[in-house]
Amino acid sequence: MDKLQAKESFYHALENEKLEFENFFLAKLFGLSFSYEEESCVINFESKNFMFNPQGSLHGGMIAFVLDVSMGHLCEKFLGTAVTLEMKTQFLRPVMEGMIRCESSFIKKGSKIIALSSELYNENGKLAATATSTWVKAK
Repeated sequence: MDKLQAKESFYHALENEKLEFENFFLAKLFGLSFSYEEESCVINFESKNFMFNPQGSLHGGMIAFVLDVSMGHLCEKFLGTAVTLEMKTQFLRPVMEGMIRCESSFIKKGSKIIALSSELYNENGKLAATATSTWVKAK
């Protein structure tokens, strides 16, 4: 593990985090970059070896985290704050070091319940994981 890179990411997050969407500690720690298209949220980040599991690829918990964050930010941007009720994740292929893209979209927008999907693409642009989830509006 590149300990210097991990320390730099940690201290960057400590110095720049805010308790708000896009700027919370974990988003800063992992270097998540957010953009929005027509009813979709796109997250880009660089996969680094301090995020890896012992097998040498991006940890599944990290992948699930980014999928979840993409859907939560999509809700916040277009519908307001919502919380995850459930999420199903499928891991399709490993993610190694490099630039990673994750994109979420709505399946259905109900008055209280929201269905979403998200796809994560590995460093070669191949689909590496998918998730579907159900959310409830917080307010």
